[in-house]
Parts: sequence; structure tokens; C-alpha cells
Amino acid sequence: MALNKKINPLDFESNTAIGVGLPLNSDIGGFKLNYLTEDQIHSNIRNLLLTMKGERVMHPTFGSDLYTLMFEPGLQEEIHAKATSTIQSALSEWMPFVTLKGVDVESVDNTVNLTISYEVKELDISKILNVAVKV
Repeated sequence: MALNKKINPLDFESNTAIGVGLPLNSDIGGFKLNYLTEDQIHSNIRNLLLTMKGERVMHPTFGSDLYTLMFEPGLQEEIHAKATSTIQSALSEWMPFVTLKGVDVESVDNTVNLTISYEVKELDISKILNVAVKV
């Protein structure tokens, strides 16, 4: 752990939710609340990447082009490079404090599985996000 790690004061408040987790789940009443900054950042990245650009009202550049990318013809290497570029672009614009460490792309039947590793240096967070895009 870094000595100069910053901690959100709300992370110490065990009864104070920071935001809503994704995916929404009807088994628990629809909303899973996040109580840690680390979990909310993870949910926010998922939300950003799975939202298509132009889908969010008043924020036409919010989101990524992952869905449109999955329908483009191309070799696995081209899709990997384009996915990495698309994810990096979205994170740079909307979550510049997140550093993309790597992207792995795997196609299985009609699903593209993305394994995205990222870090937030200021908070000493290093995580992996798995996203499945059905095409």
C-alpha cells in the first residue's frame, strides 16, 4: 500500500452509500448500493463502457463505441486494437484518473468477452473488469 494513498472519507462511513452498483439485480430489489469508492469506480467504468455514445441525454459523447465495434468485420488483432483504443478514449474523456493497463478480447459464439485491467494510482486501486457484449 502506498504511504500517500488518498481515501474518500465516506469509505469510513459503513452506513453511507456512495452510489449504485451495476448490474441492476431484481433479486435484491433492483439496486445494489456501493459503500466503497473502489466499488463505485468499478461500476462507473462498466456504465461508461456499456453506454453507447449518443444514448445519454444532454451528454452525446458519454459512453463508448464498443457495441458498434463488435459488429465491424475484422481480424481478432484489429478488434483488440480498436477495443483498446475505444476504451482508452472513453476513459480519457470521462474518467481521466483511471489508467488502462490492458484489454483482452475473446470471442465465443455470439458473445465478445472483454477483460479490462485498470488502476487508479491516487487511491492505490488495481482491478480487473469483465464485460460480456452479446452480438
